[in-house]
Amino acid sequence: MLGFLLLAQVHDMMDWSSGGWLWMTLMMIGGAVLIVVVVFLLLRGTSGGTGFGSGNTPRESPLDIAKRRFAAGEITDEEFEKIKRGIEGP
Repeated sequence: MLGFLLLAQVHDMMDWSSGGWLWMTLMMIGGAVLIVVVVFLLLRGTSGGTGFGSGNTPRESPLDIAKRRFAAGEITDEEFEKIKRGIEGP
């Protein structure tokens, strides 16, 4: 008799029609997402940069940016000289 009661309890826990499969699926997906996020954060933290490839590419100086903008016609000669004076000092 005890075996039958235990079997009945196991059968109730394995009842897939009550939405248990949905929770199990969501938990598996959530666990996989959590693992991916943790690995991403660990790899990002060890690269020494703020994004992909940022540790390998040299950063542009403010003067280089101003030169590029002046060459592209985004700023005038006066604006470039003002930026240059501000960067280099008086």
